[in-house]
Amino acid sequence: TALVLDPATGTATFLRKVIDTIHQRVAARGMDGAWPMYVREQLLPRVFGFELMMAPYTVAHLKLALQLQEQGFEFAPGERLHVYLTNTLDQLHQKTNAMLGQWIAKENEGAEAIKLHKPVEIVLGNPPYSGESRNKSDWITELLKSYKTEPEGGPLKERNSKWINDDYVKFIRFAQLKMDAVEEGVVGVITNHSWLDNPTFRGMRQSLMRSFEQIYVLDLHGNAKKKERAPDGSKDENVFDIEQGVAISLFVKKPGLERGVWRGDLWGKRLEKYQAAAEGTL
Repeated sequence: TALVLDPATGTATFLRKVIDTIHQRVAARGMDGAWPMYVREQLLPRVFGFELMMAPYTVAHLKLALQLQEQGFEFAPGERLHVYLTNTLDQLHQKTNAMLGQWIAKENEGAEAIKLHKPVEIVLGNPPYSGESRNKSDWITELLKSYKTEPEGGPLKERNSKWINDDYVKFIRFAQLKMDAVEEGVVGVITNHSWLDNPTFRGMRQSLMRSFEQIYVLDLHGNAKKKERAPDGSKDENVFDIEQGVAISLFVKKPGLERGVWRGDLWGKRLEKYQAAAEGTL
């Protein structure tokens, strides 16, 4: 019954995997014939995505609809995927009387119900990284203040803490907001890895350790900006075609669990990292 949200869904790569995983589990129980009913009654009401850009939003709808169709599900009149065209890090846009404006307003209203009111237990995805963030709404700026504090209290001593304003940090803060509103939950994201050891992020790290019982981090390294090398001196490749190193992070909220932070590192060639990540377990 958990609600799943990808707040920066792009073309829905993560949501497609979510649906595939659930479909496989339903089929493994010998209930493949009940899949269409399961989708209608259990899946569609609890799988959500937010996307800011029109092109990936459209592709996400097409891909997810085709995926479900191939699995034997047909949409009834009025049914839709709960992937909304909206900015996760901003407030609702003002309504307008124009037809397009009314449609966008409805998309934002649908997103607002999940963003502000529904209890989301699973947040996942690959949010964008942007050091020069354009998302500067009062809402997200106010939320981010909890990351801009010293562990002992008071504002960060750095005169320039702009890297905490990176979009990926804001998406993590949004996910933390949703987890603070539920008894149990999990966040799984792949992001810029700078927050792991950059001193300026100490307030963020402390805040996360307060909200979550367990934090698991797999640092994939590959930071060309830092000219990272593997421990044996060999080339260290990024898993993406970018210069910034990345990490996979899992944040677990479940009262009663042993509290702690667990970290692993992957160095070396890209394909070797892919294989290790695909075959590895928690």
